[in-house]
Amino acid sequence: MNEKEIKNAMQRSKSDGFRVMFDEYWSYAYTIVYNTLRGVASRSDIEDCTADVLSDVALSYNAEREGSLKAYIGTSAKRRAIDMKRSLSSKKKVPIDDENSPEFPSDVDLEAKAESSSISAILLNKIEELGEPDSSIIIQKYFYDRNSAETARILGMNPITVRSRLRRALKKLKAALTDMDITL
Repeated sequence: MNEKEIKNAMQRSKSDGFRVMFDEYWSYAYTIVYNTLRGVASRSDIEDCTADVLSDVALSYNAEREGSLKAYIGTSAKRRAIDMKRSLSSKKKVPIDDENSPEFPSDVDLEAKAESSSISAILLNKIEELGEPDSSIIIQKYFYDRNSAETARILGMNPITVRSRLRRALKKLKAALTDMDITL
């Protein structure tokens, strides 16, 4: 079933549209969530996150106004998985015990790693603040390594428009990061 048929099914009946979307895009959403959460979450957590993504899409996606359903699902899955990864990572506590505390190799710069992680979180937040479709374009380009033609097809846009919006979005992002004294 193609995307247009799924959108039509979603417009006719929410429950039928959800079933069709679920069957068609479960593997796609699961793959994105799994790649983000592997090593951090259990299989059950990954499946729950995937189900939450598809439920959110079914409730919030407007087939008349929104662009590509697949891009919407992909972006939603990536964002939800990142949020879950942050949540799960913050819950893990390491017991402090001088006798059994892990030894870190001296060549590991923990401060630099922590700063890099903090900058990554700020960067992702600033990308999200750009709004749609700019944030999706940047995510498709730099997280999924897609060219403008692929991104345009996914988002239902013209490749020239994608390149133009990407250029403008990167300027806005650079200005926002410069205001925070962050250079990449």
